[in-house]
Parts: sequence; structure tokens; C-alpha cells
Amino acid sequence: MKYKLNYGDGELKLPLSVLSRLDDVDADTLKVLLILAADSDLSKEKIAKQIGCDVDTVTDALGFWRGAGLLISRAGAEKKKKTPVNEPAKEEAPADPSVKTVDSAAAITPAPASLPRYTTEELVALLESRRELAALIDECTRVFGKVFSTHETSILLGIVDYLNVDGEYLLLLLAHCAKIGKKSVRYVEKTAFSLYDDGITTPTALQECLKKKEEMEEAEGKIRTLFDMSSRALTSKERKLIDAWLFTYRYGMDVITRAYEITVDAIGKPSIPYTNSILERWAAANLHTLAEIDAAEQARAAAGHTPAAPGNSFDTDDFFDAALKRSFGDDYDPGKK
Repeated sequence: MKYKLNYGDGELKLPLSVLSRLDDVDADTLKVLLILAADSDLSKEKIAKQIGCDVDTVTDALGFWRGAGLLISRAGAEKKKKTPVNEPAKEEAPADPSVKTVDSAAAITPAPASLPRYTTEELVALLESRRELAALIDECTRVFGKVFSTHETSILLGIVDYLNVDGEYLLLLLAHCAKIGKKSVRYVEKTAFSLYDDGITTPTALQECLKKKEEMEEAEGKIRTLFDMSSRALTSKERKLIDAWLFTYRYGMDVITRAYEITVDAIGKPSIPYTNSILERWAAANLHTLAEIDAAEQARAAAGHTPAAPGNSFDTDDFFDAALKRSFGDDYDPGKK
């Protein structure tokens, strides 16, 4: 029996090479590509909302499809491609109409459309002619705790040469992936492209990025437990607010916990936006530690302001009460403080 597709009101056009990568992708990664095929102007946040996943999942998917050569950034399509360190400069070829382009404001120098794929013979010749690469792969094997296939070795060498990062960078990335239990070279490839798009191309920048990511993951777990959010993923807005608490305001869990307690005392339930309002106000008042917050409250009390309720070290004034009332409506009752 032969089948014919019913295109209805429209159709999607995809490169034929998608078929060769189907065994390498999960459902969300494939959905991202299908959505981009329908509308390449969508933001990561809108794609995540359509799929029902978080923005990080979309970012990983974009990194994979870029590594597979099916996506390039729109900015990258308008600039000269970066010349691999082991190849002479070539004349720029006309844009390939079969390659989908997407916006990527963070990509300051476009990465190549795809990493090279070496045959076994080519790989052996390359490692014999460049002994430093052979030593690097040996060290990668030690760090990752596995022997790489020809295909995997090809990807690792492509990351170094075609993204123009050094061996230290690759080892740091592999060590991080191994630490979080992501011992897949495909995951390493997706992450490398994502980092490149964000302008993170040096070992120092990578160390700072990974440190922040690990701090965020550790704190996020504590905050999710505090706010009883174990049953669902954080929204992109909630993630941005928490990121600001940790890395813009530089608040520790002691201060965040105090703001949480004030929130529950005031509205009778946990609320990320409400807690954020409190933390924003403390930051605006240049209060960065629990000791400074307590000292400010004592100073307010000494100056004749109404002291806070027992166990509450933060006394909201009339202006703040009004602002919170506008934001939270009937959920906010200043008499509960």
C-alpha cells in the first residue's frame, strides 16, 4: 500500500539528513526542530512553552541540531565562517538555502554549521601527524572514564579544531559532564555549541560558567524544597528571579529563608514573586546579610517605627504595603505580618 501525506493548510520542509539523526534524538529535541521548521522567529521561551519543557532543554536541542549541521545562527549566516585552525582560509560559499537559520544574539563569532566527520583512516592520519591531539584524547579517556569510538573521537577533535577551543577547555567540559552523570559525547557536543553561542570560549570563562551553574543547581534544590515545589519544574520567570537572588543580589539561603518566612506570615502561603519583592527591597536598601537586615530593623524600631511581629525582622512600610497589595490583591494582608 502506498501512502500520501495530507498537508492540510501547510507543510514543513526539513533537510533529508534529519533521517540519519533520528536514533540520536529524544522527543523534545525533535519537537524543537519541527517547531523551528514551522517558524524560525520564535524565541527559546516560546518554543519551551509550546513543547512544555524548560528553556535549558530547548538550548540543548538547538546545540545538537547545530552540531548536526541543520541549524546556524542568523547572525552567523550573515558573517564569514570561522576558519578551522588546521585548514587554510577558503572563499566563502553562497548561503545554503537548505540550512535553517535562527536568531542567536549571543553568538559573536559564528561557529561552523557542523563538526567534521572523519573516517577511521583520516582519524589515524590526523592523530599521527598531530601528536598533541593524540595526547589530548588519551587524557580525555582518563577524565571521562571510557574509551571513545571513532565517531566520538571525531566529535571531540572537531570541538577543539572547529570551535577553536584548547585542550584545557575540552577537559574541563568533559570533567563537568562526567561529574553530573552526563557521560555522552553527544551531550558534550550539544553543550559545547551552546557555550560557544553564549561567547564562553576560554577555560577561565568556562570555569566561571560551570561554577555558577553548579551553585545554581545546589541552591535551586534547597529553594525548591523550601517552597515545596518538588512536583513541578521551575518556570523561566522563576528561574530568572532565583538567578537574581543568588548572583545579582548575592543572597545566601539564610536571607532567602527569612524572606520566605515573611512571605508565609503575610499571605499564608509560599510565593516566589512575593519573596522576590522583599529581596528586591532589601537589595535596594543595600542590605546584603541577615545581620544587616536585623540591624536595619533595630534602627527602625529605635527611630520610633512600629516594630515587626515576633520572629519577623522586616517591617514593611505603608508604601511597600500598597505596592504588595497591588501585586497580590486579596492574598496580601498586612495585618498578618
